[in-house]
Amino acid sequence: MKKRTVIFVFSVLLAALLAPSAHAQSNRRELKVMEYYVYKGDTIFVDELPPAVIHPKQTMSRRNWVKYYKRVHNFSKAYPYAILIARVINQTDSLFAADHYTKRQQDKYLNKMKDDLINEFDPLFRKLTLKQGLMMIRLIDRECGQTPYYILKRYLGGTTAGFWQGVAKVFKGNLKQPYDKYGEDKDLEELVGYWERGQFDDLYEMIFGKPRPEIYIPERFR
Repeated sequence: MKKRTVIFVFSVLLAALLAPSAHAQSNRRELKVMEYYVYKGDTIFVDELPPAVIHPKQTMSRRNWVKYYKRVHNFSKAYPYAILIARVINQTDSLFAADHYTKRQQDKYLNKMKDDLINEFDPLFRKLTLKQGLMMIRLIDRECGQTPYYILKRYLGGTTAGFWQGVAKVFKGNLKQPYDKYGEDKDLEELVGYWERGQFDDLYEMIFGKPRPEIYIPERFR
């Protein structure tokens, strides 16, 4: 089985929770009207500056810099999809809870959209590399507070979850391992910080000399 196919299947299983009302988030800055006040006839504009994060000076080998650049690139591909999927997982959970869906109703709801979702997202997720797919799975856990194994088990059953846990281990992944922002996932958490402060695009452009490419989201899911 090809690595990309494995990641595609992981992604489709998680994307099976997407709803047509989903919208992708973006860290692009939005335009806004600045606050101001008039003092002795002068108009003074007021704005809030984002906090500056200062990291200790680090010396990395050329090899480690290359790894860092690849991590930034992979993150730019994986995180937008992680945000999309995690948010809709939360929305779907809220819908099921608010309307008191039975297990049968949940299955019917998910199965109704599954074929359409596979058709929409098949070409998109096939473009992810193995590392990007595994990174996306880690970030989904961060965003919704549920391990991929728990998500698969809850919505697709223990047998399916167990099967894909076995496949993940073949490729050095672990669907049961929680996101650890202070340990194994510390490097990802740093990039999430750039994203949330609206600084990731600047970081990407500084490294690669061009704007971060926007990921494509099918129009019905925007």
